[in-house]
Formats: sequence, C-alpha cells, structure tokens
Amino acid sequence: MTTKSLRFIYSFILILLDFTCYSQTIKDSVHYSLLYNNLLSSSGKFSTIKNNFLFDSEKNSIFIFNNNGKLLLTKQTNNKYEVLKNDFLIGINPTKTEIEILDPNTNKSKKISNVKEVEVINNYNVIFYFDTKTESYKLIKVLSSGIKEIWNIPQTLINFTSISNDKKHLLIQYSNLTKGTELINLENFKKTTNTSITDFIKSVIWDKKLPVVFLSPNQKHTNNFPYLTFFNYDTNLVKKQDLDSTISYSYPEAINEYSFKIVQYYNLVKKPYDTEKLQLWTTKDTELATTIAYPRIKEIKTDGHIIFNYKDKKVYQPDALNQYISIPLNENILLVYDPNQYIDYINSDRARPRDISIYDIKEDKFTLITKAQQNPFNTTSLSSKTNYFVYIKKGLMYFYNIEQRALENTFNLKEDRTKSNVYISRLRYWSEDGKYFYFASDNNFMQYDIKSKTFKVLIDGGNTSYRYKILNTLASPSYNQTSQIPSNMILDNRKLLIERYNIKESTSSILLLEGNKRVFIINNTNDQIKNVKYGDNFKTITYSLENFNKPATLYVYHNGITKLLLENSMPKELYTWKKQKIVAYKDKYNNDLKGILFYPKDFDPNKKYPMLTHTYEIQNYLAKDFTYPTYFDHIGFNMELYLEKGYFVFFPDVFTTKQGPGISALNCVEESIKKVLQEEKAINKDKLGLMGHSFGGYTTNFIVSQTNLFKAAVSGSGVADFISHYFSYNYNYRSPGYFQFETGQLNMLKPFKEDKELYFLNSPLFYAENINTPLLSFTGKEDKVISSKQQETLFMAMLRYKKPFISLMYEDEGHYLMKPENQLDLTKRLLNWFDYYLKNADNKETRWIKYNTTFDPERMLEN
Repeated sequence: MTTKSLRFIYSFILILLDFTCYSQTIKDSVHYSLLYNNLLSSSGKFSTIKNNFLFDSEKNSIFIFNNNGKLLLTKQTNNKYEVLKNDFLIGINPTKTEIEILDPNTNKSKKISNVKEVEVINNYNVIFYFDTKTESYKLIKVLSSGIKEIWNIPQTLINFTSISNDKKHLLIQYSNLTKGTELINLENFKKTTNTSITDFIKSVIWDKKLPVVFLSPNQKHTNNFPYLTFFNYDTNLVKKQDLDSTISYSYPEAINEYSFKIVQYYNLVKKPYDTEKLQLWTTKDTELATTIAYPRIKEIKTDGHIIFNYKDKKVYQPDALNQYISIPLNENILLVYDPNQYIDYINSDRARPRDISIYDIKEDKFTLITKAQQNPFNTTSLSSKTNYFVYIKKGLMYFYNIEQRALENTFNLKEDRTKSNVYISRLRYWSEDGKYFYFASDNNFMQYDIKSKTFKVLIDGGNTSYRYKILNTLASPSYNQTSQIPSNMILDNRKLLIERYNIKESTSSILLLEGNKRVFIINNTNDQIKNVKYGDNFKTITYSLENFNKPATLYVYHNGITKLLLENSMPKELYTWKKQKIVAYKDKYNNDLKGILFYPKDFDPNKKYPMLTHTYEIQNYLAKDFTYPTYFDHIGFNMELYLEKGYFVFFPDVFTTKQGPGISALNCVEESIKKVLQEEKAINKDKLGLMGHSFGGYTTNFIVSQTNLFKAAVSGSGVADFISHYFSYNYNYRSPGYFQFETGQLNMLKPFKEDKELYFLNSPLFYAENINTPLLSFTGKEDKVISSKQQETLFMAMLRYKKPFISLMYEDEGHYLMKPENQLDLTKRLLNWFDYYLKNADNKETRWIKYNTTFDPERMLEN
C-alpha cells in the first residue's frame, strides 16, 4: 500500500471521527418546557395543568386550580392523572406500581402501592386494580369520606376479568365454574350471576352498541374460534355457538338483543402451484393486496356472513353477502357494500367507489341507496340511531330514510373550495338522539331537523370564509367495525361548543350556541386555540393559547369571566426574539397563496443572512405553532436550530394546478421567493437553500432540475421518476402507485396514457442532467411509502452525469426515521450541509461533505 493511499485512509477516518464527536447539546435545554391543559372536572370546579420538561422529565409537575383561577396546589410529579366525577384526582405512576388519590378541596392525598392493571372508572368514582402484594383483585369506590372497598378476591379464585368499553360493567369468571360468571354494574354494584357459562374464558369482545359480550376460549386477537358464547347481560341470555376452528373469523357484532353476525374466511381450493417457490400475480385478482402481502398462503380464500338468530332459532348464510362488508342497523337489516366492486386501483382502499345498499336478512333482498358512491369516507354519514344515511353526490346532499327505504330530502351543498389546510375534516355530526344533523355549507353552520324535515342556518357566515368545528363531540367514533362509513355523534346538542376559524384574517373564535343564544368565549384571537376542556354545564371552560413567539398559556372561562391560569416559566429570552412575516403572493393562475418567513435570532437588518426554504403543500397553517429546538427529528429538520444559527426559514404554500405538481411547485416557490426578496432586503439572494421531505422531497428534486436559484438542497424520501413510481406497487397503501397520481396527492388528474407529455414534464429524472445545485438526499431503506429505489434511480442518474450528489440510506428505517441515533445523525448532517454551502463553513464538521462532493479532475473527462 502506498504512502498516498495510507494518507487517504487516515484522512477519511479522521473525517468520520470528527463527525461523530459533533456536539448536540442545546443551549438552555434545561429550561424548555411545555404547558398542557390536562384535565377539567365534570363539575368544572377544578382543572389541572401539566408542565412537561422536554429534556428532563424528572422536573415535570402538575398545577391544580379552582374555577376562579386560584392555584390550589403545585406538585412535582410524573404521574398520569385522571379525574373522577366527584372531582377527586387519580394519579397513576408511569410504572403503574402506585396510585395516588388526591382531594383538591383539601390537598390531602392517599397512596396505594403494589398495584398493576389499573382501570379508572371515572363516572362512578371507582378504581379496579390488582394488588401485587396480596395477589388479589380489588374494586374500590372513592368517597369524600374515604375509600370504600367494594370487592376483594384472591387471584387464585379468579379465572378472568374484563371491564366493558363504556366502563359500565365488570365481568368476572371464577376459577370454580360452579360459582358462575358475575357481571357487576359499576354504578350501583348490582351483581348478576350466570351459572350456565361452563367454559373457561380467555378473552372477550364487548359489542359497541348493544348490551352483549362475546366470550372466547382464545387468547386475544386469535380468530380461529372453536366456539363463541353470546351473552346478553341485560336479559341474561347465554348461547354457546359452535364454530369451525380451522377457519378464521372477524370479530362478531350483535344485530339485536338475540342475534349476531360474524364473517368467516374459509378456503375454497388449494392454489395450483407451490407458493413456497412461486408467486402468481394476475390482473384478474380483486384481492391483489392480500396476494402480495401474504404470497405463501396455499389456498384461495373467500369470506361469507353467518347470522345466528336465537329468537327464531335460525342460521342465515347468505351467499349474496360474500365479499361484502356490513354494518348492523336494526333488528333485521344491514348496511352493506362490496369494497372491491369497482376495483380499478386508481383510488386508495377507502376512496374506492361502491354501491351502498340495505340488505334484509330474512327476505335475502338488497335495496340500493346510492350507486358508485365516490370516496364514501368523506361523502357519507350514518345517523347515531342508524335510521338515516346521508350521502353527497355532485354538490347535492341526500337524506335517505332507512326505515322507509326512501329518499327524504336533498340540500344544495356549497363545499369549501379554499386552499386552507387548517380544517381538513368534514363537519358532519348527528345528535345523540338522532334528531338533528349538523354540517357546514359555504360559510354557514347548518342544522337539519329530521322530524320537521327542515334546514336551519345556526350561524350565518355572510361573505366571510369561515370553517367550523364542534368541540363537544365523540371525537373517535367506535360505532361500527368499519371506519369507511363515518358515524360521528355530538355528546350533548342542547349546547354546542363551536370553534370558528376566519380563513382570510387567520383568527379563531370559540362560541357557545344554545338555541338562538350565542356566547363568545374567545372572539377573533390571532393565537392558536388548543386543548379546549369543558365542564358538564359549559359554565367552566379551560383552554390554551399559543403562537409562534408565545408558548402555550392557559386560561379559564367561568360564568362569563376569563382569567389567566398559568404562563410558561421558561425564560422569555428563549422565545421573545422570534419574529415572522406573512408574505402574500399569487401563482401563475392568480391563486392567492401565503408564505411564512421566520427571522434569525439576534436579527440585524443591516446584515445579510442565508435563507432556507422548506417546500411541501399548503403550509401557512404552521404560522401559529410554537416550536422547540431539538436534534431528534424524524426528517432531520428542526427550524429552531437554523434560526439560532443565523438563517431565515421560509415556508411557502405550494398549490397544484393543471400544470402538474412539479411545475406548480416550481412556479409557487419562484414567485414566493421573488416576493420575499422584495419585502426583506436582509436575505442574501446568493445564499438560498431548499429542503423538503416526501411530497416536499419530490418537489425539491424537481425544482433543482429546473433552476439554479438555490445554492444547496436536501430532498428526503422523494419521488424521482414519475413513470417507474406510477407503475410500481405501493406496499404502504397496498395499492398500485398510480392512484397517487390520478386521485391522490400528486394530483395529475389524468392517467399516464392520456397525457404522457405532462408526466414527462413533471418527472425530475428526465432533467437530472440539468441539476447543478449541490444535492443531498436521504431515505429509509425500508420505506414503504416512497420506495428507496426512487433515490437509487436518482443516484444512478447523477452518477452517469458526473454530478456531485450524496445519498444517505438508513438501514431498518421507513418513511420517517424513528431511531434516535439516526435522527441525530441526519439532523447534524443537514446542518453541516447548509452551513458548508450557505455559510462557507470549512471545518471538521463539514469535512465529510467536502470529501464526498469534490471530484478528481481526471474524472471529468468528457464522454
């Protein structure tokens, strides 16, 4: 080995050692904390605020206030708290070995040690747990006078316990089966004993709507049931239902008090080839996702419904429902659809069109509600009483009466056409009693009265572009097994707590709507409203306000008066320096867009600073987020680190038009930078950087292939080649890649065969030879969203064209980096990259860049 070679190896080792020694300590990290509006008691008398220290959890604390804003207690703790109906606080140690019961009236507390499997039944002031010291199960009630033990039985006497999903019942099976199975009503502790259950229970499935629990001899999530026991705990009806243990089943669902349905997945025939040696894909396959995900399954499978009716003593196995998904509606009918009916794979699973029908079990008859319903997750709603089905087609909202099997009403819906990404969820909710339906149309907040069949404007938005949220809702509906037909419900529609967002002014309000009376809790604040909590009577409401230069501050509204509860104790010098500017601009088609320009720390208008532009889609909603510095970020980009190092950071909106996503992004970014350079002269126009991940990674790849505006760029997990990505299989979405182009985020509107030129024009790979901007790309080798093959393809193009290019591929990582050591590594490398090219940093931290992007002169021969 030559001296030159040894010197080269030694230098390279030094580069690696220098990089690993890079410090990641954040200045003043011990002070960074986050206030969180944790709890408000149902009476509204007490609220708790958690203060979590981002870099030292041992300093975490809790603050307890009354509804007049008086601080009652401050306590350093890591406990997770819950609040009981009687206002007592229950603190659970993170290790779940200790329970703290705290009375905020007196600040007195009692601790119970040696516990695990803790369940807090908030509405009934009850706690269920296992005592590891006495090895017994205990049920206690928390009273103002003390703790009352309701039930205490040694573990040796108990085979199984489970609390219902609604936390109203406790099921107990004794080891001695002759003692029966008990069901305890947790409100009044009334016991119901059933001695006809003679098999040991290993897991249970509580029905989501009806007083039915299915008892299983299997461990949880094992779906090869030899039998299931149907137990109606209202009527004490018990039926043991034999099943085929060689067949896999879905979870059962009760149809009514005496019947249930289950879907079985059974084998038709053995595949005519050796699945250990061969995968057979066919374009006929309507279950391609299953074929690809489980290639070694030896049999061709199908599914079918079985319906057990114990009142009529009948079993129904309707072949007509094979492959269908069903939702029980009432005694004899199901809402059904075939998810693979229109299987052209140009939509994601949930967005596929489908015929939605009512199926009558006894008559074996379908009644069509809507044909080829597009994107049902966003365009349908099932009422809380399952008697109405709402669907939207071509701007019309249809109200279908399920009981009468007839269309009852329509409404000309004016949906949101703005580009705001603030409220992307659809406002479609039912009252708990099913009498009213709430929705937004144009700028108005609307109500439909099922009884009178009339529409009413509850809030008239006029000419102002408003978006609405109902805050007192069941946010995570668990009404039916399928998430593809929403069934969202308001907890109490006598009073509606509504958040209203003004799109143009970027202001938010919270108002309480009671009949025709409207009370503003917050009116047109420029801050972001978060973590709203409310008492049962809405007389007490707590919330936090934050902005980009103001950490979360907590407030209480009580009986018409608002008071400050708590401000963050972080030293103000950590954030009061933060400054931003909203930059308005237009794209080629005159669409109104915004960009957020964040200013560097210690900004001096007489100096020049580099600017890093972050590209994605609509980003202006980020303007009010308070952010913290950290080196542990899943895409390696933390804005705070760049601001503290003397960078401007810019977030422009990107809106995709008929030009395609790449050309649209190029136009939006160029126009936004043109405008921001006009409005802020301290930006060094010769020191501009570009960064994006995922969709932003793709737009970064494309933009640098079209312009030399930027002096350095970073793309993460981005598409490089439209054609190969279009004709690839997406393992994350379990669908061919072309759905992302035709109906998804890439928004090409047309298939490749109809406008090949448009696809070529928006594909970065076809312009890779034009990339002169130093480019660093990163991806996870196991990325299932955007295959790492895309980055490999870009690398090979850059290699062929002799372009400086660094590709980082992290082993055992996906679309986002999850391992802290990889997050740290990527964050440091990105900082190095931009420091090297935008700040001319030539030091030990950037030596790896200089080494990997400098070509030997002899390599640059033309060929």
